[in-house]
Amino acid sequence: MGLVALNRTLDQELLALMRGASLECPACGEFVLHRDGVIACPECGSGLRKEGLTALHLDVQAG
Repeated sequence: MGLVALNRTLDQELLALMRGASLECPACGEFVLHRDGVIACPECGSGLRKEGLTALHLDVQAG
């Protein structure tokens, strides 16, 4: 049996992070921290936070 590639979209990755199914940063692949409604990566500084009931705010800066 061969290897099967698993490709996810960014939307799927972000939703997996928000529901706690994933602990991997979509930007750098390191583990993220969940604290006070904020999901943040200590390595690259990217983060997610909930706004309202369904909206997500992504705090990522290129560079």
